[in-house]
Formats: sequence, C-alpha cells, structure tokens
Amino acid sequence: MNAASTFSSEEIRRFADTLGAIAGDCRNSPELQAELDADPRAFLAGRGMTFPADADLRVAANTPEVFHLVMPPNPNATVSDEALSGVAGGSTASTISTLPSCVGTVGCVEP
Repeated sequence: MNAASTFSSEEIRRFADTLGAIAGDCRNSPELQAELDADPRAFLAGRGMTFPADADLRVAANTPEVFHLVMPPNPNATVSDEALSGVAGGSTASTISTLPSCVGTVGCVEP
C-alpha cells in the first residue's frame, strides 16, 4: 500500500487492519517489536505499507505512565510550492497525514 493523496474507504480499512495486525503481532513477540523499532520503514514495507522517502516514521507505544496523543495536521496550513511540485506532475506519493488520525482506532472508518 502506498501513501497517496487520496484514500478510498477500502484503502483506509486495509491500512487500519494492517496496523491492527502489526500491533497484535508485536504484542506477542518482543523480537518482532524490536525489528519494528529498529527500522520501521523496512518493517512496514515488508507488510505492504510504503511511505514517501522523506517521511519521518516513528514508533511510539503507550505505557501506564505515558500516553501519546496523535493530533491530525492543521487542514488550514499553507503548503509550499516545493511540496506541491511533487503532486503537480501527477505523483501519487504524499504524506501519510492525509489519513484520519484515528486510522488505527476500532470504529474509525464507517462501513
């Protein structure tokens, strides 16, 4: 699955399903979690999820002491001409920020 500027409901569901499976697999295997932590880009590519080369991928896990709240990007933010040049030519690569911030949350995507 490629990060793209537009995602269908089915693509969002597949993305959420893949992330859910990864979370379950890593919960049951510290070795797999270590592999994801060491190289998230390679790990996710192995699961069919690719991201733009310039995207910074980070893995964060909630603990009883620390909760990560992921905020969606500002929809009113200005996009530079340089950033737009990648899509002006018809490139399908964009940032993953076009997905809803709740993509990994059960019930986020409506049927």
